[in-house]
Amino acid sequence: MIRTILCGIAGRMGREILALAHDAPGIEVIGGIEVPGHAIVGKILESVAVSDNLASLLPKADCVVEFTDPRSTLDHLQSNRQYKKAFVIGTTHFSKDEHKAIEDLARLFPVFLAPNMSIGVHHLYGLVSSSAKVLEQYDIEVIETHHRNKKDAPSGTARAIVDIIKKQRPHLQVVHGRDGMVGERSPDEVCVHAVRGGDVAGEHRVVFFGNGEFVELRHYATSRRCFAAGALKAVRFIVKQKSGLFSMTDIVA
Repeated sequence: MIRTILCGIAGRMGREILALAHDAPGIEVIGGIEVPGHAIVGKILESVAVSDNLASLLPKADCVVEFTDPRSTLDHLQSNRQYKKAFVIGTTHFSKDEHKAIEDLARLFPVFLAPNMSIGVHHLYGLVSSSAKVLEQYDIEVIETHHRNKKDAPSGTARAIVDIIKKQRPHLQVVHGRDGMVGERSPDEVCVHAVRGGDVAGEHRVVFFGNGEFVELRHYATSRRCFAAGALKAVRFIVKQKSGLFSMTDIVA
């Protein structure tokens, strides 16, 4: 049994993972973490006790699953230096310095980091890479849509898509939306648009515009269940590792 702590247990992803973990063979959620002062701290959520102190639970755990914010995630990773438990991170919007800090800590214990844990999105990454190479003269636009309560923009997945595009076309400059008299579209840009509204779990479109035609790649998450399933798959993978930084590439053929 993989004894797991869920950080951000009261959030949308936390609740989705918790619900799926109840029926997942070989995984037990032994505790949940929320920020100090959260209304659910000290209470029970679906038979799991919620605390604001990760360090107190780490000795009993095999793995930590983290869907919170960059600052909280880095704090929790630091708390894990002593215990060296496996760590799965779905938090997004890390700065370059924060990402470097995660890389450094991954030398001490195994860390799985993915801005999107959907198997379908991982497949989309491959399609984007090959399309950016084959359709080399096509203009590229990235459009992501999420629910009204999402705090960061663009999404971590959209950022990952742009990174993939830039590996094929390193000369491209990233533009975020357009406003006013911006002039004609430059062939040396990739534009990212962030749309927010309703309860959309997540949609990512990558459009390659040519002359007389365009090609569109699209992934739409109908619920967060696909992300939760990927997170549990990551848990089963990461607990077998000794140290290092891993991603969806390591678990999806």
